[in-house]
Amino acid sequence: MALKLQTFLHLFVLSTLLCTSSSDHSLAKAFVAPPINALVAQITKAAETSLYTLSLSHKDYLLDLSGPLLWSPCSAGNPTVPCSSAECTAALGTHRYFAQGQCRCTARLTNPVTGDRAVVGDLTLVDVVTNATDGSTPTAEVTVGGVLSACAPAGFLGSSPLPAAVAGDAGLGRNCASLPAQLHSKLSLKRQFAVCLPSTVGRIGVAFFGDGPYGLMPPTPFDASSVLSYTPLVRNPWNPSAYSIQLAGIAINQEAVQLPPGALDLVTLDTVAPYTVLRRDVYRAFVAAFQRATAKVPRVPAVAPFEVCFNISDLGFSRVGYAVAPVDLVMARGGGNWTVFGSNSLAEVAEDTACLAFVDGGWAAPSAVTVGGFQMENNFLVFDEAASRLGFSGTLLFIRTTCGNFNFARN
Repeated sequence: MALKLQTFLHLFVLSTLLCTSSSDHSLAKAFVAPPINALVAQITKAAETSLYTLSLSHKDYLLDLSGPLLWSPCSAGNPTVPCSSAECTAALGTHRYFAQGQCRCTARLTNPVTGDRAVVGDLTLVDVVTNATDGSTPTAEVTVGGVLSACAPAGFLGSSPLPAAVAGDAGLGRNCASLPAQLHSKLSLKRQFAVCLPSTVGRIGVAFFGDGPYGLMPPTPFDASSVLSYTPLVRNPWNPSAYSIQLAGIAINQEAVQLPPGALDLVTLDTVAPYTVLRRDVYRAFVAAFQRATAKVPRVPAVAPFEVCFNISDLGFSRVGYAVAPVDLVMARGGGNWTVFGSNSLAEVAEDTACLAFVDGGWAAPSAVTVGGFQMENNFLVFDEAASRLGFSGTLLFIRTTCGNFNFARN
């Protein structure tokens, strides 16, 4: 245990030094002239997997909030990153591989959905095409050159339970080789990004890289950053790339869920988890409390992977979804509560059935709580690395807007 922590701290210090001291000079600069305050990209929801994709270079990449870097299949003649380069050292998890007297800088890639690992892939540099924004609309197409990426082995995407036609993995995690860190460094953007996940396949969500304003419509355009609460981000020693926070407790209908002492250690946000996953001790207490709070609502047979299900005709409905007991995630270090209403707590699994959309992760779950994509939908989230904090809006439905209301029509 001590060795693992010591290794993590060594890698974290090394990565931090590389991010702050060398990345602006060693990584290739962007091929853009005017100053840019922020970039914007589309987010879509895949019907067959309930996962999310990020539009980059006119292709769809899996939106992987905890992923350490960008990766995709490469052409045969792709350029490789020298073993002696700062890029090779900056990417956590890389290996120097010697063959036929030559050194190759490689990364061992992980399927973010299954956790399976592939054979190593070469590190390379690619161009990323996206859009600059003034916060209200896209303003110009931008090509960012020399972005560090890894080459996935042939067939790795096809054998994975990923959205159809996905081109690769867009890793947005907490290290200086991730996509946001590289975009921030190359364009001198503020070290923060925002995601707003759509709740339906037909709507387009939005991601911003850099500073606000973050404009959404209707009924009138407003800056989503104006409705945020903040709580500190904390480092996850077992997954350095993950975005984690600390909770003081969980409440249902404003009554505290009785959890074992120390049960809420780390809470991780992860877009490749379709629904929030609770470790077994937390899950059992949580489900029991929710059942008590909804005792007067008739149950219907469970639908896997969920345990508590209702007939939709027995549920009321409001502006923020099904009229059931709200769930409060009570922040441990300030920021108040992140309240989950019916639109994010009950998932419609059939025409007449909705289920409590929290999943039993068993005793081996990596975190006490892993907040999944469904619970993030139509919530505006800002990952502010400069201040090491998470900004969260709560459901946007209260203010009569959604994550599908950014105006992608270019001026």
